[in-house]
Amino acid sequence: MSTSDNSNSSIVQDSLPTAAVKEIKRLIFLRTAEEKVFELEEDVAMESDTLKKVFQENDVPPETILSFPYVQSWQMEKVIEYCTKKLELKKKGADDGEKEMKAFQAEFIQDVSATRIVQLLHVANQFEIEYFLNFLFESLAEKAKNTSVDTLFSDVIDDPRRDNSVLFGKF
Repeated sequence: MSTSDNSNSSIVQDSLPTAAVKEIKRLIFLRTAEEKVFELEEDVAMESDTLKKVFQENDVPPETILSFPYVQSWQMEKVIEYCTKKLELKKKGADDGEKEMKAFQAEFIQDVSATRIVQLLHVANQFEIEYFLNFLFESLAEKAKNTSVDTLFSDVIDDPRRDNSVLFGKF
């Protein structure tokens, strides 16, 4: 009798739709300076050592909305876009992922000014995303080739209306 119970239960398990077995992903919520709230999947958020520390070491509930008052929405979008793509390609494997990542990086940075790269560096540093920091430093160095420092950052330094603390941090 117990044998038939086991076979019945296995039939029931086999007949379950795959959607019912699908893993439920936790969402992490981040608020920017403009009060815009971003929700991202936990695995993307855990690419950040800062967020990893907050949620894993400090036992902060995932439904908590973390505020980042010095991060602009466009910066958060770029960070999430880059980390999402990096994670996606990491799952693909070394050869395919590496080629696709180089193409993505070229497109990602193509129209980004040196000023914006410096701003993204500040955010990548705050979030402690080492691979993103490395990519941004390399990109900034590439933009700096054959360009004077004055030319490279003239729009940042010469504009008195600009809040340069966003670039260099408020301490």
